[in-house]
Amino acid sequence: MKLLNKRNLKFIILFSFFTLSYLNLSAQRINGGFLGGLSTNQIDGDTQKDYKKLGLFSGVFVETNFTEVIGAKVELYYIGKGALKNVDGVEIFKTHLNYVEMPFLLRITPINDIELDIGLAFSYLISARMFEYAEEVPTSNINMHHFDFSGIVSGSYYFIENVAFNVRIDYSIVPVKNNPNWYNSNMSFGLIYRFN
Repeated sequence: MKLLNKRNLKFIILFSFFTLSYLNLSAQRINGGFLGGLSTNQIDGDTQKDYKKLGLFSGVFVETNFTEVIGAKVELYYIGKGALKNVDGVEIFKTHLNYVEMPFLLRITPINDIELDIGLAFSYLISARMFEYAEEVPTSNINMHHFDFSGIVSGSYYFIENVAFNVRIDYSIVPVKNNPNWYNSNMSFGLIYRFN
């Protein structure tokens, strides 16, 4: 189920460009870097449980400081989400969801080397595939929404000056599919590299 067309891709690129340009104009100091890692996923509402569906996330971020403690961050990355259910070694159900995600985060640094982020993310669904008993479900039966809007909470520990271990929780605020309602639920573990 390919949802990305030229018009939507242009929208994402232009939106990202204007957001980053605004941050550059409104801040005294802009920093950036890379982030990536492993995502563990489930979909609430699809009757599957546990974070068994693995995916990857990888992308970039820009950030600025308002004070020594408070700042802001905008990220842009690819992330794989979905759900998986195995019974006695047999794959009963699997959903692959591939998103481009853009979180807008408030950054708090309560003490040196510790960073907490909280905010909202706008996601665009690039592709969706679903399998039941290893047989692919026709794309006409999937009916996923093209967009997801979620809340994010993130924590990072900078164990080296420019490198941090990051843990984040990402949960849909609105359904990504209706009848029944599905909500993406995601826990991610990764690394952040920050430029100085």
